[in-house]
Amino acid sequence: MRIALALALLLGRTGQEFDAAAHPENTWVRQSPREGKPIPKFGWEGSGAYDPVHRLWIHQGGHDGIPQGFALFTFDLKTGAWEQKFPNTSPPGSCCVDGGNVFDVANRRFVRFPGAQLGHGWQWSRKVKMKNSGAWLYDPADGTWTNMRPPPYREPEKYSKTILGSLNPGATYDPVHEVSLSFGGQTSGGDTNSLFVYDAYSNQLERLQGKGPPYPRDGHGIVYDPKCDALVVFGSQYANDEKTWIYTYEKNAWEGLDLNPHPPGLKGKTYATIPKMAYDSANGVCLCVAWNDETGKHQTWSLDVAARKWTEMKPAVEPDTSTSRSRNLSYLPEQNVFLLELVGKDRGPEIWTYRYRRAAPPAAGPSELSVVTELGKATLAWTGTGEATIYRAQADKAWEAKYAKLASTKESRYVDTGLEAGKTYFYRVGGGTARTQPRVLLKPVVSVLAADKVEVGWNAHPAKDLAGYNLYRGVVSVATVKKGSPGAWKDNDPEYAEPQVVAVRDITGLAKLNDAPIAATSFTDTKVDLSKKGPESGDYKHAVYAYIVRAVNRLGVESGPSPYALTLPSEPENVLVREKDGSAEVKWDASREKAVAGYLVYELTERNVTRLTPEPLRGTTFTHPAGKEMRRFCVVAVDTLGQEGQPSSSVWYNKSYKGFFSGEWHQ
Repeated sequence: MRIALALALLLGRTGQEFDAAAHPENTWVRQSPREGKPIPKFGWEGSGAYDPVHRLWIHQGGHDGIPQGFALFTFDLKTGAWEQKFPNTSPPGSCCVDGGNVFDVANRRFVRFPGAQLGHGWQWSRKVKMKNSGAWLYDPADGTWTNMRPPPYREPEKYSKTILGSLNPGATYDPVHEVSLSFGGQTSGGDTNSLFVYDAYSNQLERLQGKGPPYPRDGHGIVYDPKCDALVVFGSQYANDEKTWIYTYEKNAWEGLDLNPHPPGLKGKTYATIPKMAYDSANGVCLCVAWNDETGKHQTWSLDVAARKWTEMKPAVEPDTSTSRSRNLSYLPEQNVFLLELVGKDRGPEIWTYRYRRAAPPAAGPSELSVVTELGKATLAWTGTGEATIYRAQADKAWEAKYAKLASTKESRYVDTGLEAGKTYFYRVGGGTARTQPRVLLKPVVSVLAADKVEVGWNAHPAKDLAGYNLYRGVVSVATVKKGSPGAWKDNDPEYAEPQVVAVRDITGLAKLNDAPIAATSFTDTKVDLSKKGPESGDYKHAVYAYIVRAVNRLGVESGPSPYALTLPSEPENVLVREKDGSAEVKWDASREKAVAGYLVYELTERNVTRLTPEPLRGTTFTHPAGKEMRRFCVVAVDTLGQEGQPSSSVWYNKSYKGFFSGEWHQ
């Protein structure tokens, strides 16, 4: 019965909703395309991860015919429906990000690390470089992207191998320490073996320089095994390395294991397998799906990290053939199945599921842990009944927290006293963690009211123990462009009347502007003068500053740094276009800054950027007689000093994924 259902789904002959209870063991089942449920024909090399909170698969980036995209889709496994989302803004378009982005379960955000950009001359360097950073976060709850712009702020040296890999890196989520990890990938300096950890809660990004790292690589499998509290890396796209690599924070060191057999298992080769890995929390094993270049087929393997043993699963059905660099793999704990997204050769995207073994659902325990601080103490609260054990650690970084038993209680509340002001304490009760530090939730907005008057505003932090805010200002070193050099991997900027800021190279001299925490959610800085520029501005006409806000609680602990906001207008948000009577109608939201004088509209074509509006528009709409050709537009705000801001995300005229969004307006 179950095998018959699997084969029916495999052949796309049923429109039934997904039934986890009926899913067979050790066989792959195709879940999309499904009868009556069309698929969007997005391209390959995109990223994907599963959101267990909303029970949706998230797909972002990849080739979309230009060939770098920023489109975002969700897939509902239960119904088989795909839907395109139109966020407020988006990261720069990127490809070669398959396996390179993850979902942070604790912070409920999709984590987007850098990808390949500026390829083939289709990108506007000013737009890409101003928006680029080490981490973007997508919140599925409200459908918004946030450019987190975590430190370090200094632009890496050219050809550096010690930066986040941009082409085909590997990424995974560590549920023990609730952080995301990125390893390897290609940069302008070649393949890397750099390992980075990102804590979305505190907006911390750091390179982990472990001893004895693996050989540089890209297109590899990577997974975090919480049972062994270890990171696992295997295989690659090009490097023929047969070892299985293990990394632990405690030792800050790598161990290369010669395990046999191992994927893909033919002639001992790992070359060109481009494996993807995920962890089965119900059965405590890691799954690996590899592409066997010798046979032209997929292979499914499991890895028991504790036993140091690979096992070829030889399922009854393997996934169909797929395009190179087109696979993303996640585990769905509530369904006890793996979900594989691939792009079939000439078939478009497909979703497949696999069950390693049936398992009992995890036992319910304490959950929804929260911490409220006061001077010298913290009050913990959680849901659930029965005796609970409380563990505590004191650390500056989540991945360095070493927990020790603090107490046991039959209540759902505990007060921890004797805490040192300004220090971060981590707590673990059941499967939940919390810390005596505010979460990074602030988004500053900088309004340049005059050259010597800058107002900074931000949203109120929801923490119950908030004492106020600290505001920091730093000097920005900028890169500028007067006239671009059209071509692949070039500037692609038009000739401007005067040099424009194209990138942030560094932020230095960050200093706190307030003595005591600010109670309000705004601050006017009158001790600044944008007309007095230093060497950091180069040939740009003004000094440029960055502002960062940190929330402070009653224990005196600051949050991590907010995304920085510049004394340049931010990018216009919710830019949309529709086709009407042979014209492109573009609309956008009014900027949040108070001193915006108007908006400019630019058109982007291959290796060419053209300004369509001679003077700034006062309104938030624009109509262009675009005809039948495919066109792309961006919007830029201009402030009272005449400074052009950061370009918006692009919108496409006569190019859309019709049928996967409602209404006429689209991105």
